[in-house]
Amino acid sequence: MRLGVTIWGFDAGAAATVEVAVQAEQRGFDSVFVVESVLANDAVTTVAAIAGRTARITIGTGIANIYLRHPTMLGIAATAIDDVSGGRLVLGLGPNNETMISRAGFTWRDPRVALRETTEQVRVALRGEAAPGLRPPMASARPVPIHWAAMALETCEAAGRHADGLMLYLCTRERYRTAVARMQRGAQAAGRPADAVAVSLLIPAFVHDDLATARQAAREFLVHYAGMAHYAKTFAASGFAGEMDAVRVAGADRAAAMAALPDTLLDEVLLVGSPARCRQQLAAFGEAGVGWALLGPQRVGPSSLIDQARVLVRDLAPR
Repeated sequence: MRLGVTIWGFDAGAAATVEVAVQAEQRGFDSVFVVESVLANDAVTTVAAIAGRTARITIGTGIANIYLRHPTMLGIAATAIDDVSGGRLVLGLGPNNETMISRAGFTWRDPRVALRETTEQVRVALRGEAAPGLRPPMASARPVPIHWAAMALETCEAAGRHADGLMLYLCTRERYRTAVARMQRGAQAAGRPADAVAVSLLIPAFVHDDLATARQAAREFLVHYAGMAHYAKTFAASGFAGEMDAVRVAGADRAAAMAALPDTLLDEVLLVGSPARCRQQLAAFGEAGVGWALLGPQRVGPSSLIDQARVLVRDLAPR
């Protein structure tokens, strides 16, 4: 199993994220990705900084939001980062959600259409092509892989048709297998081999020797997603329909909503507990077919996210 680290950049800060990336490379991790939140941080510039401080590790955006930047400029940035890094960039793209995009003043449109059109325009820039009358950008020395973040199975299938990779998040083992199958169906329909599309799974991690403390932090984290319709729909389809109904009924009663999240759900989509327990859970993901796991350290108790990132890099390192 390929093992990487994903840092929530808006919570960690750019300088600290770069330092964790350096540590992750030293400890044998395969890759480092940076999460971006709408108008809260810039994953692209942080990944550029990581490129200058690392030499081996795959680096990437997890994700760069497709509504926030002109695709040509995103392609130009990708060319620059890939050049500086010696060909180590993965450009992860995604839409986030309609509420955040609209609240930030951007226009939401069909995310699959936006993903496809952004990908096409980024690839034009990577090839060094320009609109008539404009100076062409420098072409990338290689085809930078473009990965799509996806929740809906329809988007997974579209990734099989159009993207170089599929980035999954908060998936149960069964949901992971279903999503990969749909991606492969899309690839087959487009005349592409199934292995032409890389698949990664981002797994939030709550590493702490006290299981109760880790579970409390995990519930505080997961209740946010359980309250969002598209995540709740996915969890319900994965065997937790009754629990999602209880979260919906709880409404603004956060304590009741958290109480509705069972330990079994936490263990299906997160890593929770001591390093030894987290390794056991990670092995279970591997047995379910996950070939590239991205571990996302999260706050536990009074520890900051960056403190937890250092713990994860130290205690769950491949070597």
